[in-house]
Amino acid sequence: MTCQYLCTRLNVKNFQTCKTFYRDILGLAIKFEDPTNDYVELDAGATCITLFNRQKFTSSMFSKQTFTYQSQSANVVISFRVKNLARMMDYLRVHQVEIVARPTAYPDRGVMTACVRDPDGNLIELEQMVDVLIM
Repeated sequence: MTCQYLCTRLNVKNFQTCKTFYRDILGLAIKFEDPTNDYVELDAGATCITLFNRQKFTSSMFSKQTFTYQSQSANVVISFRVKNLARMMDYLRVHQVEIVARPTAYPDRGVMTACVRDPDGNLIELEQMVDVLIM
């Protein structure tokens, strides 16, 4: 028996703010939207990211279950590949996105990465491919 990865769902506190961030700031196109339930599917390349209003998620699906949400968590990191990390960081600064970690090179892995947070505090890693350092 096997599973096929479907998507990553973020149950967010600030649905409209997060939808605007992923659509307008990160440039992810909306594939499907249910405005009545504050649910949206965003095209993230080979997969999708879905946003769901956490209050509606909890009340509609798990009425007897209690969930907790930690702000500023790093339990899940959403990683995006970018062509030019320096330009992306400049762009995000202009849009007042919280920067958690400035660009750092990892030549042994062939990447340069930086981390930011979305409006709900979810950690996002941005990664640019660079030449691998062979020792």
